[in-house]
Amino acid sequence: MKERWDKLIDLVRNARKDPLKRSMLLSAMCKPVSMIIAFFYTPLLLRCLGDEGYGVWGTILSVINWINYFDVGIGLGLRNTLTRYITGKEEERARDVSSTGYMALSLISGIALIIGSILVFALDLGELFKTSLNVRPALLISLICVCINFVLGLVKVQYYAVQKAEKVGFMNLWGQIFNFLGIWILTLTGRGDLIPVAVIIGATGIIINLVYSGFLWRAFSYLRPMLSRFRREELGNVCGIGIKFFILQINALVIFATDNMIISHIFGPERVTPYLTTYNAFGIINGLFAAFIAPLWSKYTAAQEQGDFKWIKRSIFALDKILIPLAFVFGVSIFIFKPIARIWLGKELDYPEGLITCIALYFFLMIWNSIYTTFLNGVGKLNVQLSLGIIGAVANIPLSIWLGRDCGLESTGVILATVMCVIVFNVAQTIQTHLYVNRKIKEQEAASASS
Repeated sequence: MKERWDKLIDLVRNARKDPLKRSMLLSAMCKPVSMIIAFFYTPLLLRCLGDEGYGVWGTILSVINWINYFDVGIGLGLRNTLTRYITGKEEERARDVSSTGYMALSLISGIALIIGSILVFALDLGELFKTSLNVRPALLISLICVCINFVLGLVKVQYYAVQKAEKVGFMNLWGQIFNFLGIWILTLTGRGDLIPVAVIIGATGIIINLVYSGFLWRAFSYLRPMLSRFRREELGNVCGIGIKFFILQINALVIFATDNMIISHIFGPERVTPYLTTYNAFGIINGLFAAFIAPLWSKYTAAQEQGDFKWIKRSIFALDKILIPLAFVFGVSIFIFKPIARIWLGKELDYPEGLITCIALYFFLMIWNSIYTTFLNGVGKLNVQLSLGIIGAVANIPLSIWLGRDCGLESTGVILATVMCVIVFNVAQTIQTHLYVNRKIKEQEAASASS
């Protein structure tokens, strides 16, 4: 016990000296608090909206959040480009590229708002969502808020670029806290319907983004966007790699963000609830790991600029070792989920056979995937992801429908289709990463020996 305590003390001491370790540690520390809030938030929201309303709300979020995928890769491309400029101490170019990113996303957001508003009023939402609830007002409010946060959320990219990923963790944490408090107040007042829920969650995101933007731009004034600093050539630099990220985002949209819609449309919104609660519960583990490794994306970008591939290899190897205890955690969670969920939600849900196991396997695969995707995205090696992503996007929806409806697996079949796609991605990206890193190290060693 003393030895473990000493190791923890050493970790904290080292984190004070190493910005990356400090960022990773603080990001990870936010998650236990987030997990506690999420534990109480889901049953609270379920009690507030009811089974049908909760299922409809989950589907609304899935549809509305599609907008985040239509930035033409500007957000992710900006992250890499901005990190390179900051690493190279090119502050003027960093200012230009930040301003360009904000202006471009503002234009895209405006177009998305117009098109989305037309669709909200033109479509038969009752038929689309398979519900008698009045979905249109909540959908419109959520659309407006998401479009605003679509632009303001670029501050998170800037925080990553300046190696302060822990700030993004704090932003997400504050968002959870205020959302929880807002929903709790709704339950006390008895106004538990879709419209106030949409207002609370949308407004919270806007306020937090604005507050943290002010903090960042005061500390790094060159990151404050200015209309006069829009540069078409910088847009080209961002979109050069950004267009690849955009294609990956569209692939991810089809593979990862359509499950709620498929389940709701084929089986009804009530069947979304057991799927979504299970997904949210196991997603906490994935969220904890994602927060922990979030700082590494930009660090990998900087390490490649500096040619530090040996550090990259050590980092990936250390993350790989975490998969072993995580496999045990997911395995145990499968067996204890139902009794804990019964206490957690205050009611028994009807889980299709195999759903819990498939979702647990899905999130284990997503953690494995994030280890290698974070590296490949950071160094801009996207071609393998692009090829496999296109294949997965084409196959996922028909495979989900076939397994879910035609094979009678319901929501289990929908998530199983995604699991099958992710396994292929993981194997290919793992091989690609190790081949690339080992080749770079050999090239450096050969160059060093010849000199």
